[in-house]
Amino acid sequence: MTTAQPKRILITGAGGPMGVNLTRSLLAAPEELWLLGSDCNPYHLHLCLTHERALIPPATNLEGYLDALRGLIATHRIDMILPSHPSEVRTLATHGAQLGVRLHLPPVAVILAAQNKWDTYQALAAAGVPVPYTALINNEADLAACFDGLQTRPVWVRGGGVPGRGIGVASLPCRELDHARAWVDHWKGWGGFIASEYLPGRNLTWLGLYDRGRLIASQCRERLEYVIPHVSPSGITGAPAVSRTVSRPDLLDIGERALRVLSPEPNGAFFVDFKEDAQEVPRVTEINGGRFGTTIHFYTEAGSNFPWWMVQLAFGEAVAGAPLIDPVEPDTYWIRTLDCGPVLVRGADVDA
Repeated sequence: MTTAQPKRILITGAGGPMGVNLTRSLLAAPEELWLLGSDCNPYHLHLCLTHERALIPPATNLEGYLDALRGLIATHRIDMILPSHPSEVRTLATHGAQLGVRLHLPPVAVILAAQNKWDTYQALAAAGVPVPYTALINNEADLAACFDGLQTRPVWVRGGGVPGRGIGVASLPCRELDHARAWVDHWKGWGGFIASEYLPGRNLTWLGLYDRGRLIASQCRERLEYVIPHVSPSGITGAPAVSRTVSRPDLLDIGERALRVLSPEPNGAFFVDFKEDAQEVPRVTEINGGRFGTTIHFYTEAGSNFPWWMVQLAFGEAVAGAPLIDPVEPDTYWIRTLDCGPVLVRGADVDA
C-alpha cells in the first residue's frame, strides 16, 4: 500500500503579514501539506514559517521573477502556487499559465478592474449597487465642485488606482477645500485621485471564496480598531487590531451583487469592503480580487480554514458542506497589535 504524498505548495510573499497568515492556516490544515515560502526581501525571508524558504526577485523584475519561480517549481516539485501580495497576484494571473502548476485565481482583467477604484465605482453605481457618491478629480474645479455638492464633512480624498494616473493609497479625510487641494498636489494626483462622501457608520467586510462561479464559503466581520492608527491621518491602516465576526445577510447580498458586476463567474478569493451610511445601509467602498486579507488566520483559528479550502478547490476536490455561509460563530473577536497577539476571544469573554 502506497502512502499519498503531501501536496507541495509555494507561498509567495511568505515573509509578509498575508503570507505568514496563509502559512499558519495551511500548517493547521487537517491534511499534511509541504510548504515552500518565497520573498524578495532578504530580511523578511527570516519571518517565513514554511518548511523551506527561498529569496527571489520582486515581481516588478518580471523575467527574473518568472525564471526564479520555474527553478523553484522544478527543484521542489511544486504542485501549486498561492500568492499573497497584490503585485504577485496580478503577475501570476497574467503569466501563471506558463508555469505549469495549479493556481486558483480570477482572470487578470477582473483583478485590474477591482484595483481601479474609479472604474469599480462607476460599474457598481450603474448597476444600482449601494456606493458612496464619488468623483474623479481631474483638476481643481472638479475638487471644488465635489466640496460644493457634498453637504457632509469630511470629504474622503484618496488615490483611485487609475492606471498611469495616480495611486491606490494616500487616503485623507478633508474638512477644508484647501487641505484637499494641498493633499492632491502633494501626491501629484490630479487625474488619479477620487473624492467620496464620508460615511459615518460601521466598517465592515465580506469575504467570498468561489469556484468557477459557485460560492463555496463566505464570512462577514466588522473592523473595530486598527494597528498603530496614529501613523495614518484617517486613523485607519491596512491592518485591523480588533475585528469581530457578524452574520449579515445584507452584506452577503450586496457583496455578491457587487462582485458579479465585475466578474459574472467569480473564481478564487475576493473581499468586499463596506462603510455604513447614516441610515446604517452598507455601501461598497472597494473590492479586492484574487487574495485573502491579512487576518485570514482569524477564521482558521475559529474553525474555518479558507486557505485550505482554496487548496482543495485547486486540486479539484470538494469542500465539505459548501456553500458555507458565515461559518464562524457571530461575536467572535480577533485581537492583535504590533508584536502582540493574536488572540481569539468569544464575545461573552470580552468584557469579562
